[in-house]
Amino acid sequence: MAIYTCLDMIADCRAGKPEGWRYLVTYYVPVIRWILAHYAAERASDSRLLERLLGILKNSDHPLFAMPHTSEREFVAALRQEIVSRLEDQAGQQELPASFSFEILSVALKPLTAMERQMVWLEGMQWGVEASAKMLNLESRTIAAARQRADELLRAHLDHWSQGWMGKNGRALARAVQAVPSEQCFEAHAFLDAIDGRITWNRKKDLDFHLLSCWRCVDHFCRMREVDFAFRETRPLTDAEASAFFQLLQIPTAPKKLGWMARLFSRGAERSPLN
Repeated sequence: MAIYTCLDMIADCRAGKPEGWRYLVTYYVPVIRWILAHYAAERASDSRLLERLLGILKNSDHPLFAMPHTSEREFVAALRQEIVSRLEDQAGQQELPASFSFEILSVALKPLTAMERQMVWLEGMQWGVEASAKMLNLESRTIAAARQRADELLRAHLDHWSQGWMGKNGRALARAVQAVPSEQCFEAHAFLDAIDGRITWNRKKDLDFHLLSCWRCVDHFCRMREVDFAFRETRPLTDAEASAFFQLLQIPTAPKKLGWMARLFSRGAERSPLN
């Protein structure tokens, strides 16, 4: 029996087939809720916000379905970007201090390792010590120590500094760094290989070396870690939970599948000379 995948879903959504929309609702509404709960906690229970986001996605021409995704986590990473972008449009974009530059950030945080840069960047994504430790599979005290060290390093280089500077300016940092040209950057699959433990030693060495000079890839890596964490923290909707969203988006429910006994007797009835 063929397995229905995220890539099948994308193809069906582009074709306007209900199978794709049903899959999207069942498997990714929990992820959307999870993202909203983190980035817009005060609006996490706002059903109208979720309805608007789903209404935007319920469009076969949406750019999300035209991107060259090669895996489920890459699709969800793009979905995450769409949600965060919509939230920022509504809340207003955070601006970096006029005197700031990424050159200052690179100089200030030069002593940090590739992993420490991720610990610090996750703070800018509003992830606390405990959650960041789970994402990175490290001890909480290691995360806390790296962030404290980064604070002290930044304090010596910034004109306007305050405790937890990365966390306070994370949204503006992410938006700025994502605008940086990416000719030499790693693709998402490299980060996923590192997360899954499939990366070779030489490739990992190259990745770590690149992260020491590229905040864009630090951001990308952390977003992929966040997506991977989202899958660990959520579960698909039950049929009963999904049905309300099917009605909302006017998606026909899937025909009920017969059990194997029912299928057996139905085949027998079809062959019966009495029919």
